[in-house]
Amino acid sequence: MTKKFILFLVIFSLQCQTQEKKTETAYGETHIYDEWAGLSDSDPLHKNEMDLSWNKLINTKDTITNYLKGKDYKPNVKTVIYPFSGIDVLNLFSFYPHCERYILFGLEDPGYPNQYSSLTDKEKQIVKQGIRNLSDHLAGRNYFTYRKMKEETKKKELNGAYPVFVAFLRRMGKEILDSKEEEIIGKGITYKGFTISLYDTKLKKQETLTYFKIFLIGNEGVPGDGLYEYFSELSNVGIFTKSAEYLFHGERRKLVRDLLLKNANFVVQDESGFPIRFFPEESWKRQVFGRYERSWNLSGAVVPEAQPELKTLSAQTNDETLPFPFGYGYLGTKDNRQSAVLVFDKK
Repeated sequence: MTKKFILFLVIFSLQCQTQEKKTETAYGETHIYDEWAGLSDSDPLHKNEMDLSWNKLINTKDTITNYLKGKDYKPNVKTVIYPFSGIDVLNLFSFYPHCERYILFGLEDPGYPNQYSSLTDKEKQIVKQGIRNLSDHLAGRNYFTYRKMKEETKKKELNGAYPVFVAFLRRMGKEILDSKEEEIIGKGITYKGFTISLYDTKLKKQETLTYFKIFLIGNEGVPGDGLYEYFSELSNVGIFTKSAEYLFHGERRKLVRDLLLKNANFVVQDESGFPIRFFPEESWKRQVFGRYERSWNLSGAVVPEAQPELKTLSAQTNDETLPFPFGYGYLGTKDNRQSAVLVFDKK
């Protein structure tokens, strides 16, 4: 028996084991997933337009991947939390490709289970148009705006974020093995969400992605509120956040900010995430990829803290301009001159 044939049998066996774990629901809805993603030939217009935006998005993903190979960048964690994420799976998986568990939360309704099969043809077109619009939106700037996400996901036909998540994940080469509803039950409130079980066909690994709709008003993160228990039990945690409107600046969301950082070992963000004062040099290895010069006062957002220490760190690093847009630095300059990726690795 040749080595090539043995290798073929091993790969085939692994693929069969993965397929065996796919639920009947996932099998039955695979054609729907591919229709959402524009991977089937059933809707040529949708397919062509999704191809256009995803050619740009995959180019960005490949640029990030190749860029990080040239950096001292080793996010050795199993679980990643992405606060204020929206539906930004592309950046998350670009910076944390090898994790087992991905937990995201944002303001969009989960939209699971979906009712796509019962919609009229006209209503299905509205769903796919919404997916295309959000795909184009992300491709143009490498972040979502809340207004655009709300505009699309609030449409009764789309009914939430789930179809967009699935379309984007399929476009990234991930198989959908299973989906289920999730809940975090707190005092007088239930946070709704879903978990998608995935198989990455490129990296040959299984993983899960969980999304919750969570609106933080400022008093979350105390024992008994559900969120405290859920996030406290996580260990070996990485955090990813970008375009976060400076929501962790100031003291209004101190409790949940401290909760998320409590078990964090690796943090990747732009300057609108956690202020640098939470990453003292004696406890954290601190890196700036790209250049930080200033923060941005966004209409209706939290006023950012002054971070002279971050500016000094960036000046000392004196890194080259990022080859991809990242964060709000793109807003004022329309290029990457003020885009910066901040990496904090716990010592």
